[in-house]
Amino acid sequence: MLAAAALLLAPLGIANAQSDGEVPSMDKSYDRVLKVYPLQLSEVYLAYEKMRTDRISNELGLSYIYSVYMKGDASSPESQPVQGASVRMSQRRYTLKNEGQPFGFFHGPFFGYRFLAYEQDVFEQLTQTPDAPTYHGVGHLYQHSLDLSYQLGIQFNLMGLLTADVAASLGGRVKYALANNAGELLTDHIIGHAVIAENNSAIFAVPLPQLNLSVGYAF
Repeated sequence: MLAAAALLLAPLGIANAQSDGEVPSMDKSYDRVLKVYPLQLSEVYLAYEKMRTDRISNELGLSYIYSVYMKGDASSPESQPVQGASVRMSQRRYTLKNEGQPFGFFHGPFFGYRFLAYEQDVFEQLTQTPDAPTYHGVGHLYQHSLDLSYQLGIQFNLMGLLTADVAASLGGRVKYALANNAGELLTDHIIGHAVIAENNSAIFAVPLPQLNLSVGYAF
């Protein structure tokens, strides 16, 4: 009987609260998220997101890169070990006002920079003698990249403190590769459209569609 009475009186209580202008306040403490991106292949990627306004947040990500893909002898690319790092920054605008919490649909720009140092014999020149016709005496290969994309996604709150987000982005990447006396080896092995190619360096442009998934801890 008491339970039935409580159910009957509940709508009256809600109506009275609304008439008095009292709206239950949301917990504003979960405005920061520490994240890991487990599906980023060949790198370890961690990020930190912080709300700046009720709808806008900034995210900063750092990653260690241990391998990348280059053009292989066959049609499929080949993985090459590297020592690299990247910095990613994005701004997210959430479509719903969530009292300063980073949950729901979002969109916004995405910027990234990465540096790669390849192994000394990445072009397999060290296995050849200086008098071999294909020997170039190529120097160490380094690469700098700039990314610019626009992303659209959604972030969920799972069981209070845990979060997950899925985002798709579309943009482009510009690569600057540098290796002394590399010549055509740069355009033959680095993936992308060569915009400028010289004996010691080359600039490439690459489309950059991405699908990202993260899991995190909100606090």
